Amino acid sequence: MRKIYTMAFALMVLLSVTISATALMSKSITRDNGVSAYGYWSENTDNGYEYTNLAVMENDKGTDISLYTCKYDNVGNGGCRDGYAFTTDDVFTVDKKLNSATLSTVIVDMYDWNTGIKTTVPVQASWKGNGDLSKSNSRSISKSNDFTFKFSGSVLYRNAIVTASLDGNALGNSDFAEIDQFKNAFMSIEK
Repeated sequence: MRKIYTMAFALMVLLSVTISATALMSKSITRDNGVSAYGYWSENTDNGYEYTNLAVMENDKGTDISLYTCKYDNVGNGGCRDGYAFTTDDVFTVDKKLNSATLSTVIVDMYDWNTGIKTTVPVQASWKGNGDLSKSNSRSISKSNDFTFKFSGSVLYRNAIVTASLDGNALGNSDFAEIDQFKNAFMSIEK
């Protein structure tokens, strides 16, 4: 009889450990789907060099606009400004086949790294698809102690030409531009 109780007790302990281990395991999945467009401009002028980079990304949370500009004269005087804006307004539209994208006028808060001065700058842009659609897929897995992290993503993209206006000044055609549609999934598993 004692053996039966001992075996029953051992079985209960084993089951409780198994249940506890199962209860300790947790998994979370985050998805991030949306569209984006990029462009950069560079120009050597008689007075120096100018560079501008614009990135726009929209997902279900809203639209992020990042802007970076540099301007230097021939002896290296000048500096860079970067800026950012976020809005839930409908300011960014992308054609389903990535043939075009448009950013309506948005006010971007800029910071000058040389002077420390903050300004606001209106920016707007228009992308026109150029070339074939391409697709890129990526996957990764990493582990750290009791955690496993997994990422999978796919990007459908098309090269483009973008014209933009920054603070009322036309930037002309870009050196490089792209329109993207992305689907990402992030998973973390704790054991």
